Order: sequence, then structure tokens, then C-alpha cells
Amino acid sequence: MSGFFQTLIEFFFGSPPAKKTLKMKRSTTRASTHTTGRRMQAKRCSPVASVYGDSKHPKVQVLQPALSQAPKPYWQFRSWRQVRNGLYLGYFKTRLGSRHGVIKWQSQYDFAFYVHDVPAAILNGPKGACFVTVKPGKYRVHFAQVPTDVNSGIFYIETLLQEAFQK
Repeated sequence: MSGFFQTLIEFFFGSPPAKKTLKMKRSTTRASTHTTGRRMQAKRCSPVASVYGDSKHPKVQVLQPALSQAPKPYWQFRSWRQVRNGLYLGYFKTRLGSRHGVIKWQSQYDFAFYVHDVPAAILNGPKGACFVTVKPGKYRVHFAQVPTDVNSGIFYIETLLQEAFQK
């Protein structure tokens, strides 16, 4: 899997959990949080899954929590800067190249995405009508389904650029 998509997957779903194997006894006793009457009942538990081991001393895979803190938003992860409230500056980055971009917040759930120096492969292709010229070399992106946040807009434009650079 390419680095860009691996990074994207880790951003949305967290890094893969650390894998540890521990030896457990064949059966253990643990106290249940469920009480009946006045006393706490103990339940007998067997290992959940036997991974690498014989039936006498199985090993169990213990998974740690994947995230210890909330992940950064995608725009921060891709090194965009919020210059002031509602104005973002950065680069739409791909493995094969990048383009300077500006994002302006206009109203609730309405953002204007601008890209500088759009490749000719995009302008001459089926998505060329989505890029409206504002100034020479500066284009505003028109979406069929308007993104409700900055993250999804950046991701979509980077996907278009990646496809254009591959052609």
C-alpha cells in the first residue's frame, strides 16, 4: 500500500494496535462485577483465543488501545496553516507533486477552495469544468457535492491531483 493511503488510513483509524503475546494459565479465576445477593461470584474463564501454543499452555494476543489521544484534523496533518479564523493556507500534496492552495470560510458549511497552477490533465479532462478561472493560474474548485468541512475538500482535491499526475 502506498505511503499516502497508509498515512490516510492511520489518520482516520489510528495506528495499528501494538501486538503482545502473554502466557496465560489454562483457566483463570476472576471476580465478576455482577453480584447476586450479598456476595460476589467468581467466574471461571478460559483463554479467549489460542495463538501459537499448545493446548496445555496457550498464548493469548492482548490488544492495547489504538489511540491515547484524539488525532489531529486532516488539514493539520497535511501541514496547512490557519492564518486567521476562516482562512487556510497550504499545499495540496501528492506523491508526484503539490500545488499551492487557499481555503476561505464563507458561511456555515460553505468553503471556497482555490488551487494555483492546476495541471493541464485536469483542465482538459472530465473534471475540467469544476475548475473556474479566477485569475491567470488561480482556479476556484466547484464541487457537485459541497464538502461540509475543510478536511474532505483537501482530500478530494489531492485525489484529483494524484490522478492527473499519474497520466
